[in-house]
Amino acid sequence: MAEVVLKGITKIFDSGLPVVNNIDVKISDKEFVVLVGPSGCGKSTTLRMIAGLEEITSGDLFIDGKKVNDIPPKNRDIAMVFQNYALYPHMTVYENMAFGLKLRKYDKEEIKQRVTEAAKILDLESFLDRKPRALSGGQRQRVAVGRAIVRKPKVFLFDEPLSNLDAKLRVQMRIEISKLHKKLDATMIYVTHDQTEAMTMGDRIVVMKDGLVQQIETPMNLYSKPVNKFVAGFIGSPAMNFIKGKIVAGSTSKFISDGNSLSLDIPSSQFDSLKAYQNKSIYIGIRPENISDSPIPNNSTEAEAKIDVVEPMGNEIFLFFQVDNEQFICRKTTSDLPVPGSMKKLYFDLSKLHFFDSETEQTI
Repeated sequence: MAEVVLKGITKIFDSGLPVVNNIDVKISDKEFVVLVGPSGCGKSTTLRMIAGLEEITSGDLFIDGKKVNDIPPKNRDIAMVFQNYALYPHMTVYENMAFGLKLRKYDKEEIKQRVTEAAKILDLESFLDRKPRALSGGQRQRVAVGRAIVRKPKVFLFDEPLSNLDAKLRVQMRIEISKLHKKLDATMIYVTHDQTEAMTMGDRIVVMKDGLVQQIETPMNLYSKPVNKFVAGFIGSPAMNFIKGKIVAGSTSKFISDGNSLSLDIPSSQFDSLKAYQNKSIYIGIRPENISDSPIPNNSTEAEAKIDVVEPMGNEIFLFFQVDNEQFICRKTTSDLPVPGSMKKLYFDLSKLHFFDSETEQTI
């Protein structure tokens, strides 16, 4: 397998605006890295530049230590799995998986061995004589993955491969691709707009927005230590709650929301970092699981809120309420169901607050 290095990679289309802007990413040998972000952030364009399907406007791309900017896709020793499977409808599963090897003039025995081996890994042995129309969506996606495996490439590229599948199949295929990574010990680069896929599959995640890399981190560090308000809001489901207000000094420092409906004591551990923001606007963020309907020992602030919507999910309940006309979500695990429209005491875990500069939106 191979290390992939992007140095100052930029892509500019005819409009003159960069869709990928000077990104630097180093993907280690055998690592599973996920590119994630909203539609139009440049993640698929980045993947296509790695594959050689898009020209690089500026910057350098290295695969296994070799600069590949001007090397055609077929000579880069990569394999790509597309969103729409890209299977030949008139060929059987075996013929689809073998097609790339036939083009490269591999002998029949080598092709048979590789296809059989890949079919065994993907549990496709009983489907080798079927045509794509006789397969389910999940089976077709496994065939597309199998066609990549038989190549034994240095790098696997996945471009939103699960977006056409239903929710249950997505979960199943997510697990299968993760298992496949461990079996093959391969370098994999995976593009998705689904942050759940990113969190559950990646060794590291590259969060992108407007063609720029926002943060590169492990899933848990990304969740607990976001570098800015965008990453904090994009990673996590339900999303982090945000509200704007000011730090007010007194006997203790407090955060008071702009509409005065929320007042939170500032933890002593944050005093120094927030000194420069006395009487200035900032955002605070808190995740739904850090708001509780029962007291949090030693480190919480109580607030009363009117419950607008109650969503029972089985193992947890989401409560929706308003703070200064901003929608907040509380995730609770107790079984009692509040009545929509009722008032309820809620407790904010002060040790879990996140603070963001209101102008730059960077983490304070």
